[in-house]
Amino acid sequence: MSVKIYALGGYNEVGRNMTCVEVENEAVILDMGVYMDRFVPLQDEIKQCSTKTLINEDVIPDDRPIHHLKKKMKGIVLSHAHLDHIGAVSWMSSFYDCPIITTPYTNRILQLKEENDGIKLTNKLISISPNSSYKLSDKIEIEFILATHSVIQSSMTNVITPKGNILYSLDYKFDNHPVIGQTTNKQRLRQLGKEHTLALIVDSTNAEKENKTYSESVAKEMLRDVILGMETDGQGMFVSTFSSHIARLKTIMDVSNNLGREVIFLGRSLFEYINAAEQLDFVNFSDTAEMIKSPYRCKKRLEEINKNKEKYLVVATGSQGEPNATLSKIINEDIPLHLNANDFVIFACGVIPTPMIQANRRMLEHKIHHKKGRIFKDIHVSGHASREDIRDLIKIVSPEHIIPGHGDMGKLASVATLSTDMGYTLGKNVHLLQNGQHVRL
Repeated sequence: MSVKIYALGGYNEVGRNMTCVEVENEAVILDMGVYMDRFVPLQDEIKQCSTKTLINEDVIPDDRPIHHLKKKMKGIVLSHAHLDHIGAVSWMSSFYDCPIITTPYTNRILQLKEENDGIKLTNKLISISPNSSYKLSDKIEIEFILATHSVIQSSMTNVITPKGNILYSLDYKFDNHPVIGQTTNKQRLRQLGKEHTLALIVDSTNAEKENKTYSESVAKEMLRDVILGMETDGQGMFVSTFSSHIARLKTIMDVSNNLGREVIFLGRSLFEYINAAEQLDFVNFSDTAEMIKSPYRCKKRLEEINKNKEKYLVVATGSQGEPNATLSKIINEDIPLHLNANDFVIFACGVIPTPMIQANRRMLEHKIHHKKGRIFKDIHVSGHASREDIRDLIKIVSPEHIIPGHGDMGKLASVATLSTDMGYTLGKNVHLLQNGQHVRL
């Protein structure tokens, strides 16, 4: 019996993640994401785009290398709720007659996107909680292992096969002091190290950073220092971060309460992710914060906020400089909430390392400077493992084979170099794959 692993997306770039595991006459897909660098420019017209167009535009993975496995496919497994892991489901999942397996939080995000985007998923949705498993077929069992990341209920996906475990671990870090939820389940990972782990598909996004990724509690103290430690009287205060980062939003809520300002959450994606988190009782922001889903439908309220900005802290979508996001609309004065000289703009996030997104952010920052706003950047710690976290994961799990993912060739090669330092051999048990390629184990 052989196992084949197909690299379909995320092996040439950061994002567009999709991998397939074939075990004899059965197969399973791991993640189905979009490439944010190509997704953002097409957002206004994306509902009218065909699957073929989106593949040709590099927005979603090209799954033609696994079309011959269509009848073998037993499930589509989604590791967590970020768009670069679930965003392509709307266009691709219906091609495969199998269920979608994910965590309750990701399941709820998919349902909200169905309701808001008018796209109906034909696949059955199955939820399993982190640190539990689901028997998918005769040869494949799926296990979610809780991992700390930057979205609720992130999980490493363990594909249990007769040939051994295949641990799919693209987005994780070892956070010993998370703001929400529990730490990464190292106890289960150590058990995998004593079992036969055939392959580790591992995150390479931060593999070139020679350190450990810091805890979210560090970002909490950075935000406290900026928001509570600066002279903010009489000034407007705008904060932007990833809408899915509920732990970061909780910190913003707590710090703003200490400052005595009411929090306004402004933007559709913030509304969706917070709504899902509240429905599953992870947070309860609505009791003390105001939610505005669409700035165009609440112009009078925005005019009131604009006249009394010193009373509020506005959390707006658009941290990556997306031209149509709320923060850009504020800076461009497309809505009646404006940035004035000396107002604070705090980016409680990093910048996704892709060319288009980096360029969009630079343009947005230029506009803020032109308006004489005060910019605070990189109030952030990453949700991705750095080099030493990757080393620890390899040491704990002791996989037979290592396959780097979630990065361009430079990032993948950094994991390969680390692996060879740990006694592995490139081409023998370290496999550098590009999108469209596969390896037989």
